[in-house]
Amino acid sequence: MVALNKYKALPEHAKRRLLVYNDSEVDAADVVALLNSIGYTAITVVTDPRNLMATLTTAGAYATLVIDLRMPDLDGLKAIYFIRKKFSAAELPLLAVSDADAPELCNAALLAGANDHVTRPIDPADVGLRIRNLLTIRTIYKSGQDAQNNLAREVAVRTTKLNMLIQNGLLMSRIKNPDTLIRHTLFEGRRILHCDAATMYRLTPQRSLRFCMRTRSDGLPDSEIPLYDSATGLPNDHYASTWAALNQRPVRIDDVYSETRFDLSGTRNFDAHTGYRTVSMLTVPLMPREGYVLGVLQFINKLDDDTDAVIPFSDEMVTWVEALASQAAVALDNLALNQAQRTQLQSV
Repeated sequence: MVALNKYKALPEHAKRRLLVYNDSEVDAADVVALLNSIGYTAITVVTDPRNLMATLTTAGAYATLVIDLRMPDLDGLKAIYFIRKKFSAAELPLLAVSDADAPELCNAALLAGANDHVTRPIDPADVGLRIRNLLTIRTIYKSGQDAQNNLAREVAVRTTKLNMLIQNGLLMSRIKNPDTLIRHTLFEGRRILHCDAATMYRLTPQRSLRFCMRTRSDGLPDSEIPLYDSATGLPNDHYASTWAALNQRPVRIDDVYSETRFDLSGTRNFDAHTGYRTVSMLTVPLMPREGYVLGVLQFINKLDDDTDAVIPFSDEMVTWVEALASQAAVALDNLALNQAQRTQLQSV
């Protein structure tokens, strides 16, 4: 049994798509039966040479091609030459089959582009090991292609986000109303992060955080969160919002109900009263310049792009929302400075 398993299809290979090309239906059926016996189940047969290239190019990706070298119409060598013009040896590994009395034909097949060859009568152990090796080659190639494609997609996504931030900064610079700017920041941030809700806290002259605006329709609490304890004067850094403002750094919470660093009783009480379920949270300070905080942005429940399931905010998302918060803070600060200048001019 151990010897038998050495050439059986690996579990990860058993359902890979194999293509058998032989102009004899009887010979092709024998090859299919042999492949089935060693565990391969997704096998397609081509017996008409006119259909070979069309099958390879239109029927989806095949992991390996088993090709007979001696055929009267489009013989195996010519077929290999045609195939290699379109598919590399890693993209479509190729196993050539020939008669034992024609070793020169096997060598010619290798020169034409075949990855490997076997001779008739085909030994199950021999063909099983060779196909396993070819499928491993294909797996490595596919992994490399996937990595390359993922990198290209990641670059495209980051480029899109960068352009979006640039356009967003230009738009913010043209907004003249603070409430309009805050609303734009919240909804744009929610869209960029693909999350469920966003809230802005503004820093008051009394050094407390006051609820300013949120994307959800429920009412804003009247309470404020002081940055410093009124009795001791110590920093009130028990809350995610105040910690972010005091330390001028973002706070990412993956699960509100398992978080132990901060007091999240207010969020949990809100969930208990409304039936909402807060899971992930990202809090970012609004800083137009170093050492100066206008407030904080808080985003709730990052959603998976495909399933909309609630997931944690990623490190990359933190970077993007910090950039957005910086843009908003600079725009708000500029509006405040312009308003102060107008007021001074009017008083003069």
